[in-house]
Amino acid sequence: MISELKQIGIGYYEAKILEVLLKEKLDIRELSRKSKVPFGKIYSIIKNMKEKDIIKETNSRPKLVYIEDVSEIIDRFLKERQEKDKKLAESIRNNIINIKKERGEQSRFFEIGTIMDDNKRIQLRAFHEAETEVLQIFNIYHKPSSNRESKIIWEKEIENAVKRGVVFKSIYPKSAVLPPILKRLDETTPRKFHVKRLNNDFTRCDIIDGRKVLIKLVQKDILQFGGIIFIENEKLAENLTRIFNQMWENAE
Repeated sequence: MISELKQIGIGYYEAKILEVLLKEKLDIRELSRKSKVPFGKIYSIIKNMKEKDIIKETNSRPKLVYIEDVSEIIDRFLKERQEKDKKLAESIRNNIINIKKERGEQSRFFEIGTIMDDNKRIQLRAFHEAETEVLQIFNIYHKPSSNRESKIIWEKEIENAVKRGVVFKSIYPKSAVLPPILKRLDETTPRKFHVKRLNNDFTRCDIIDGRKVLIKLVQKDILQFGGIIFIENEKLAENLTRIFNQMWENAE
């Protein structure tokens, strides 16, 4: 248990104290004895843990130390650890992006496409790399009937992704007619591929696994393709997921 607690950011002595307090309330002397934390150190450690709101003390004499809500404490440390991991991953990716930029190269963490062939390749990359979930926002300019050659390829890759367990949640404009492959998925596997309807003019985007984002710069005229951007960034994905969820609640 101590090694697991240390892995989520809890100090060695704190972990030893928590391991004991998970089972019972104790006074400081007994806690020192059972946790094997030196008596000369335990007062300062307990004081620090109280300030962090990890443990509580009774008003009895002698005072007893205890944990009020074990799951809440562990959940808090897990979230802090996840946030640190996100920041570390983002820092590493940014460094790689900068190094690649200095060398005149593109990074897979940040890729820009400016022509239709880029659009096809990068869109397929999003479906191929998806592992758990893809959230899609299609705006009022989306025309499922146009550019069918590319769209059929994408639709088949969506079908393949659904077969391997990826969940798709898609917001389509109200008037858009779903192509046959997607219509069948929506009807036969609604838990894996589900479409809702909402007219919006938000940027066309896919949010992949809560950490990758694909953004398409398109407008009413399908020939006016502005470009496509693929970014691996948890914070951006988090922001767009929040927007998606608001739209999803309002969609029909």
